[in-house]
Amino acid sequence: MATFTTTNAMNPLQRLPTPYRPEAATVSDRLRSLEGALDWAAAAQAAQPWVQAVRQNPPPFWAMESLLKEYPISSAEGLALMRLAEALLRVPDAETAIALTADQLGRADFDGAADSTLARLSSTAIAMSKHFLPDAGSEPGLMAKLGARTVVAATLRAVQLLGRQFVLGQTIEEGMKEAVAARRRQANLRFSFDMLGEGARTDEDALRYLASYRNAIEAIARSADPARHPGQNDGISIKLSALHPRYEDAQHDRVMRELVPRVWSLCEAAAAANLNLTIDAEEVDRLELSLAVFEALAKQVAQHRPRWQGFGLALQAYQTRAVELIEQIGRA
Repeated sequence: MATFTTTNAMNPLQRLPTPYRPEAATVSDRLRSLEGALDWAAAAQAAQPWVQAVRQNPPPFWAMESLLKEYPISSAEGLALMRLAEALLRVPDAETAIALTADQLGRADFDGAADSTLARLSSTAIAMSKHFLPDAGSEPGLMAKLGARTVVAATLRAVQLLGRQFVLGQTIEEGMKEAVAARRRQANLRFSFDMLGEGARTDEDALRYLASYRNAIEAIARSADPARHPGQNDGISIKLSALHPRYEDAQHDRVMRELVPRVWSLCEAAAAANLNLTIDAEEVDRLELSLAVFEALAKQVAQHRPRWQGFGLALQAYQTRAVELIEQIGRA
């Protein structure tokens, strides 16, 4: 397999290829490396029962899979709905929520998006929503504003319904309660809990998220068995950008000085309970910084917690430099 050594002159510490290199050449190289390495016929045979089970048990009409089938993410309609699903729950006030909903629903034509029953119901509801929502730049009257609030409330409820597929609860206690219920149906399930929407803008934010992570680790630890391998216990996923307000390459030295001790305190708590602790993925431009933090922490793990095998880094397999990242982690 070819080795890519593209570097960034602005960052002499960069060890990974640039994420902006041509994708076609990288994909071709990856495919060549797989020649003769996989038994595709055996893989297809192993996957066939799973595919058949999915086809025999279609998701309910309100599930995300059904919605994306009607409004693919590649379409303007699907993109508008996904933006709303991601952002609407985080909007703190009604006026901004109305403006956001109006902006996103106004970007697409739901009337002709698809032809199934779900599509017809969705397009009708969305058309009515757009009728009550203000046009861009206009100031709605009282009745229109009341209608807009109703639309946003209904949209929020729909987003919450979709979110139940991915979000187990609004607190770690609610999430763990759902996990226990799921384990009654399938005993070998294990969960990695994640906090959604975190992103520190101030140091006060970062310290608040740090306290939330500590609380979550303590809650998970109460149900864990420290004598078991971390893979047999539930774990936690953390975002480094939630724990420092300037998590960026330009602040490399400050991040290493201020952030690493914070994350190490979480690592020690997870190690004491023998939990998995995974550093979550960030934007591509922060990957080098995440790797530097990971390596600094891995050295402390090796020195102070050598028996702990629960420290990890989330890897975005679809990135063109995923293989090089694996090689770098192997050297950490």
